Amino acid sequence: MTRRSDRPIEHILLVAYLYSPCNVVSAHRPLGLRRGFEAAGVRTTVLTSKISGSAEDDEAQGVIRAGDLRTRFRTQYQELVGYSGETGVASRDKPRWWTNFVVPDITALTWFPQALRQLLKLIRKDRPDAIVTTSGPESTHLLGLVARAFGVRWVADYRDGWLRDVSHPFLLRPIDKLLERSIARRATFVSAINEEIASDVRRRYGVSAHVISNGFDMRAIESATDERAKLDAKRFSLVYTGMLGMDLEEPVLHRGRDARMFLDALELLLEREPQLTTSFELVAAGTISDAERELLDKGSLGRVTRVIGRVPHSTALGLQQAADGLLLIPGGIDATTAKVFEYLAAKKPIFAITERQSAAAELLSEAGAHTAAPPNGPEELASAFHAYLARWAKAGEQFQPSSAFDLGAYEYESLGRKMLDLIDAEGAAPKRKPRFPREARTNS
Repeated sequence: MTRRSDRPIEHILLVAYLYSPCNVVSAHRPLGLRRGFEAAGVRTTVLTSKISGSAEDDEAQGVIRAGDLRTRFRTQYQELVGYSGETGVASRDKPRWWTNFVVPDITALTWFPQALRQLLKLIRKDRPDAIVTTSGPESTHLLGLVARAFGVRWVADYRDGWLRDVSHPFLLRPIDKLLERSIARRATFVSAINEEIASDVRRRYGVSAHVISNGFDMRAIESATDERAKLDAKRFSLVYTGMLGMDLEEPVLHRGRDARMFLDALELLLEREPQLTTSFELVAAGTISDAERELLDKGSLGRVTRVIGRVPHSTALGLQQAADGLLLIPGGIDATTAKVFEYLAAKKPIFAITERQSAAAELLSEAGAHTAAPPNGPEELASAFHAYLARWAKAGEQFQPSSAFDLGAYEYESLGRKMLDLIDAEGAAPKRKPRFPREARTNS
C-alpha cells in the first residue's frame, strides 16, 4: 500500500553505512547533512551499520544501528574504520577473492538483511516523509528501492561513479547495470557530489540528477583542537590527513600511485636542495600501515617526515588549521571528498596532485592560488613542488582565499537545505518515465 508522498517534509530518514562516531572521511557527509536537515527543523532518523560503533545517546538522537556480520569476525576492515580500537595496520590485505562476486558489494550480505528489517519496522511505526540513501557502498540504495515501493520520496545520493568504480567479473556487470538503472529511474531524483558524476547519470539514464556537493561542518571546524605544538615552528609544515593507500590496490582511483610519485619527487628535491632537511617537514596523520611507515622513515624522507598515525577528527582539523600548507591527493579525476572542503576551510595553500582538468583542480582554481600538479612523473612533480615552496615558504607570505569564492555555500547546513528544497520541488512534480536518446540506450 502506498500513500501520498507530496506532503511537507517533517521526518526524513538518512541511510549511510558509516556514521559517527566512525572517524573515516566518508562518515562526515551523512553527519553534516543530518545537522543541515535538523537546522531546517526537520526531524531526522539515521539508519547505519553497527560497524560504525555506537554512542550513548543513539536512541535519543534517532540513530538506528543495524546488525552487521563484519562486527562478528575480526577483519582488517574493523581496524580501518576504527571499530576494533586499533590505531594502525601492519599492511593492507587484498579483499577476499569471493567478495568480488557479490553484487553490488559485500555489505549486501553482511548488513542489508538487518538494515531492511529495521527499515520495514520504521515504515510501519514511524513512517518517514522522505529517505536519502548515500553511497558507497551501493547496497544502501537497495533500501531506497524498498522505501520507494511504499511511496516514500527518495534521493539516491552518489558519492562516486557506481559503474566506473566497480571491478566485478565481466559476467556480473549486467547485474550492476540493471541495479543502477533501476535506482536512477525509480528514485525521486539522483544527487551527486559533483557535476561530473551527475552529468554521467543524466546522459546514461535521462533522469533528473542534481549536484549536492561534499562540504564541511562548521561546528566541527570550530571544535578543532589547537595542534600548533605538534608542528615544528622552524620548518614549513606540509600536512596530510587521511589514508595514503600506497599498499592498496585500487581499480580506478590512484591515490596510492600518486602518493608514491610525490615521495619520489620529494626525494629528488631533497637531493637537489639538501637545506630542505632543516626547513621543511611532511606530517602525515591517518591510518598509516607499517609498510608505509617504513617507506616514510627511510633515507632522506626520514629526515623530513613525521607520522602521527590515526587521530580524532578534531585533531585532524586542528592539524590542518595549524599547517603552513596542505597536501591533497584526490586519486581520481572525479574525486572531491569532504577532505577537500575541510582543507579549503583551513584557508591554507594546497598542493594537489591531480590532473589539471579534474573536479578537484577546477574547485581549487576557483578558491584561490592553490597548486594543482598533474601526476606526470617525479621530475615534473618535483618542479611543481619546488615552485610551491618557493612561494609559500617565504617569510611573511600569507595565503588569501579568492574573494569571489563562496566557501559558505559548501557548509553542510546550506547543503542540507538545498537538498530539502529539491525534495520539495521534485516530489511535488509528477514522476515521468525518462525518454532515452539512442546514445543513452546503447551505452548504458
